Amino acid sequence: MLRASFLVVAVAAFGSSFGPASGDGFHTGDAQASADTFTLNIKAANAAIGFTYGRSLAAYQDKTGTSEGRALDLGALPVIFTPDQCDGTPGLLDSKQLPPLTRADSSEEGSNNSRRVQVFTPGVNGEPMGPSTGFQDATATPLPSSAALTESAPADVGLIAIDGGRTRVSTQLKDQVREAHAIMEADQLRVMGGLFTFNQPRWEATTQSGARSSSTGSFTFTSATVLGIPRSAADAMADLEGFKYGLEQLLAPLGVVLELPRVEVRDDGVKVTPMGFRIVNPPFGTQVLIPFLGQIDTQVQQWRKDLVAADCKNATTLTIVDLILGVMGGSGAVEILAGGVDVSTHDTDYSIPPIEPMPEVAAPVDTVPPAPDTFVADYSTDLGDVSSFDTPLDSGTTLDMTTGLGETAVVPSTGGATKEQAALPTAALGGMEEGTAGKAGVAVGILALLGAVGLSVGDRLVGRRSRRVIP
Repeated sequence: MLRASFLVVAVAAFGSSFGPASGDGFHTGDAQASADTFTLNIKAANAAIGFTYGRSLAAYQDKTGTSEGRALDLGALPVIFTPDQCDGTPGLLDSKQLPPLTRADSSEEGSNNSRRVQVFTPGVNGEPMGPSTGFQDATATPLPSSAALTESAPADVGLIAIDGGRTRVSTQLKDQVREAHAIMEADQLRVMGGLFTFNQPRWEATTQSGARSSSTGSFTFTSATVLGIPRSAADAMADLEGFKYGLEQLLAPLGVVLELPRVEVRDDGVKVTPMGFRIVNPPFGTQVLIPFLGQIDTQVQQWRKDLVAADCKNATTLTIVDLILGVMGGSGAVEILAGGVDVSTHDTDYSIPPIEPMPEVAAPVDTVPPAPDTFVADYSTDLGDVSSFDTPLDSGTTLDMTTGLGETAVVPSTGGATKEQAALPTAALGGMEEGTAGKAGVAVGILALLGAVGLSVGDRLVGRRSRRVIP
């Protein structure tokens, strides 16, 4: 039986071009591809609590390819529900039962080997694992290239349901073409409990850059029914558009939005959005519910305290309630999504440029003539017993400034007797070489020393009137 495939969302394409065969200016760059089968999330601020069935991710960067297959992605749920509870009992989720992550990295040995594994729903409160959620696999090669796939069990929350979901994504660099490709397909997609039914729905997106550039995206299905009545692709989508308008008008106070698949082309790739049911910024919550809760805030806070006092584990439930109230208050959203793919590539240069050598800097030439030799007197030098500085000079004491260097000076004592005192030693001059320059240096040094001693004596006699004995 021949089945026709109907194109629902027009294929988006742009700029197919062919570049030069040479590698001049070409960068390996990077590529990313992702696809999801089914997602249920409560989002508030930057937090999201929910899960995703059938998430496939593939990417390469420069020379390394990576990929991940996630038949069940629990998001932030393990962070909330795996730690021990307040009363010491184990968390609601057993960390040993969490779904595994299948990942491949081309830099690791055996990255091209299949890692296909079956994933099960983790048990709650110590219960054994639940039913299977599907299969997952991931591979990567140093080409570079990467690929991931998932097969999902049916997901049905009434508003949107999807059966037999499968995702496949891949990225590669080949013949100077960066490419990312993503597919999400299923056996059946049902909206509003089967009011609208789409058979063999398929989301697909491909982008290329480099020697060949293009981006395409589409949402297609083979057949559709509305209220169980077969409809053509065009009629089914027209009916769904009319239903969307009426539903959003009817449930506008609740912030209900029904999103249909569409193709979004960007500079770096293309995205085909999922079929989605969202509650966003409900006017009823912001205008009625939140003001009402504000008026009874005292009672609400007491109710919360009573619940936690009765069982501390109720605090986790209250956290979920707070998230829902946050959504109703306009600070978050509830989303139920089916399908969706996203691909992109970038001409990024990940090479490390060579370090340029530092330029040689010539030593500066000193054009200032050298200063003449000078002598700096050090007034901090210890010239004797510090305590003697506070002793007044005796009227009969004199300083002999006429004694030659190296000779012995006779210093009269206070009792009329005399004692010998050595003048400045000559040992400091013995190491100087004979010559005109040396003699001149000696003369300058002697004159400087005499000047320093004279200054010191003058300071003692005039300024401090204290006695200073030079040994």
